[in-house]
Amino acid sequence: MPKPSRFLIPALGAGALLVCTATAALATTISSGGAPYNGDVVATNINPTKLSGNGPGVGLITTTCTSTTLTATVVSNGSSGSLKGVTLSGCTNNYGGSDTITAIGLPYTGGSATYAPVSGGRDGYLTINAPNPAVDIKAVLHLTSLGRTETCHYGLTTTTPLTISLFNKTNPARPDTTNNHGQGELKGQSLQKISNPENTSGCPASASANGKFQLLTPGGADLVLGP
Repeated sequence: MPKPSRFLIPALGAGALLVCTATAALATTISSGGAPYNGDVVATNINPTKLSGNGPGVGLITTTCTSTTLTATVVSNGSSGSLKGVTLSGCTNNYGGSDTITAIGLPYTGGSATYAPVSGGRDGYLTINAPNPAVDIKAVLHLTSLGRTETCHYGLTTTTPLTISLFNKTNPARPDTTNNHGQGELKGQSLQKISNPENTSGCPASASANGKFQLLTPGGADLVLGP
């Protein structure tokens, strides 16, 4: 198996997070056009981003956002970076209302990505460190058919990191083969409710995140994850 290596890149879950911190011994792993890449990376959703959880006295709440964009700054050797922009829009829920999801206190740092190709699967994975006290995702959920609004804050409070699978554009196992770019995928990864006086009684204790994203530079160039 190739030697594991790390890189920096954004991806989502519930609206927000990421960036890599690597040791000096690791080789360059982020490139674009055959050259080391330093700068911004933009993740945009390929399919709707979904967040779901069971709220006390409410039941299953599922939020679906039609548009998600995350922007992170990276350096070619993966030694530092930050998530500096998060936008989720077109968000509705299964109770007939609209939702607003906001990342509080950007930029976020803390995490790593590993090049560890799996035959017939991903090229590597992104891990968001946990616990991570900087992460604060605010969700305002208008549950129209129930006549109530829930305000909830989510982060990473457990010791279990959030993991996102990463795929290069040439990988035939990438989540959406009709999209010819590098991709990231969230599959049921968890965010936990964090303490905040704005939290209301119907907030789920945790929310699972699902979504597929393409990863490009702001100018539309592809990035490659490698050893």
